[in-house]
Amino acid sequence: MTQIGQRIREARTRRSWSQARLAEATMVSQPTVANWENGSHSPREAALERLTTALEVGRLWLLEGHMNGANSNTSPDPVADIGYFATPILHIPVFPWPNEAGQIENPCNPPLRHLAASVQVKSPFALDCDDRAISRAFPAPSTIIFDRDVKQLNDGAFYLFEWQNSVMLRRWRDTPSRFEPAGDPGRFETIFPLERPRILGRAVMAIRCLVD
Repeated sequence: MTQIGQRIREARTRRSWSQARLAEATMVSQPTVANWENGSHSPREAALERLTTALEVGRLWLLEGHMNGANSNTSPDPVADIGYFATPILHIPVFPWPNEAGQIENPCNPPLRHLAASVQVKSPFALDCDDRAISRAFPAPSTIIFDRDVKQLNDGAFYLFEWQNSVMLRRWRDTPSRFEPAGDPGRFETIFPLERPRILGRAVMAIRCLVD
């Protein structure tokens, strides 16, 4: 967890907010908040402004932990932003939702488009998503950025995987081991795999598409 991630989590828990509540207040998805807190990527300028407003903390405190900025939105020293601006801006290919795993692992068709995002991932790709089974986490239409480099499954994270010749996105839970939907309760089944399925990527960021 990065220092800024620790401070986001500290301020959120001080208000007794869930990650979902903070996501709603800052107009992002819950996985985006989770990745801010675990250090997978840092919030950019617009998100920082929304965070300071929602959490009622100073920008300087959020970025650097300076106590004199804990309750005021004073502008930080430019040197303080070195870590923030060190996060790379990547041009990530966006593909339609795949019918099979091979379309992700060895895509034959060119991407629909590219999007620029600041995120710390090794092997990124993005998919357009409109799936009622995960609509509470990813309201349609959304574009979700994934990292192909998955070494282990982390409780609460969303993973793209192959299941019964289909490609699915679900939230992983450790105890018991299962993939949960994030849609309307009771409408979609929870998957209890006997073996770890073929994992295709971990969701690291979601972008809500508001216009065509």
